[in-house]
Amino acid sequence: MTNESILQVIGRNIREARLRAGMTQECLAELANLHWKTLSYIERGKHPFSIVTFVRLVQYLKTSPSRLLEGSDQLDEKRLKRVTKALARKRQPKRS
Repeated sequence: MTNESILQVIGRNIREARLRAGMTQECLAELANLHWKTLSYIERGKHPFSIVTFVRLVQYLKTSPSRLLEGSDQLDEKRLKRVTKALARKRQPKRS
């Protein structure tokens, strides 16, 4: 699977999660600190994005990282678990 097709799969998953949440692109983009056009490009797999953006999208869509990564076959099970664990650690609030 190419990088572009991985982005398309993840982008489609983001779009589906956004629609399930009843959000517009404008609403989600504002929450995630993105321009709505950038979110549109992400959802179409036309724009690579940072892990920070990915974590924000996971948080505001109230979903799991693995749900947004579903279908990206290039990620084997071990790798997917490592990514999911890393993202879970990122989402935990910092302790003082």
